[in-house]
Amino acid sequence: MANPPASQSDRPNATKNRRSFFAALAAITTGAVVVLTPLAVGVVTFLSPLLRKRQSSTVRVALLAQVPDDGLPRYFPVVADREDAWNRYPQQRVGGVYLVRQADEAAPTAFTAKCPHAGCFIGYAAGADHFQCPCHTSAFKLDGSRVRGDDEVSPRDMDQLPVELRELQLASGETATEVWVEFIDFQTGHKQPIHTT
Repeated sequence: MANPPASQSDRPNATKNRRSFFAALAAITTGAVVVLTPLAVGVVTFLSPLLRKRQSSTVRVALLAQVPDDGLPRYFPVVADREDAWNRYPQQRVGGVYLVRQADEAAPTAFTAKCPHAGCFIGYAAGADHFQCPCHTSAFKLDGSRVRGDDEVSPRDMDQLPVELRELQLASGETATEVWVEFIDFQTGHKQPIHTT
């Protein structure tokens, strides 16, 4: 037996149900946009420092005139603005370097002041013929090599840093040469640039 044809009174109910469905769909979509938009903006704002391009790890450590060409090490602290993902720390001491300049060299050689063994500060006494780590008695020659070679506690020679000389124009019209180093943490045995601003 065939179903009777839909009466005129059933058609408005179908139209009403269709309108109700679209109204509910529009309400759910609008609610989702209202709730998810601030949430998405908050997440992006929170994570944006992690996606930001890192600054150079090259920092100015001294004027070339401060490094005599007598072959003796000179210690210079490395001071820079540090920045982690969400905080900025202006003018913080981030480490230290030894600069050694020979008479026949235009640019000095830079060594990190951190021992390759356990990260202790390597010391140098004026007039000594070697660097000394106070933690585990590792000693390094003035060229950064280990005094006793593989018999040293340190697994490798002192870590050398790339050096760049830059000309600086002074207010008086004269020029001065600055010593910049790529400040790298070798503690793990891998080059890890210390990002500064």
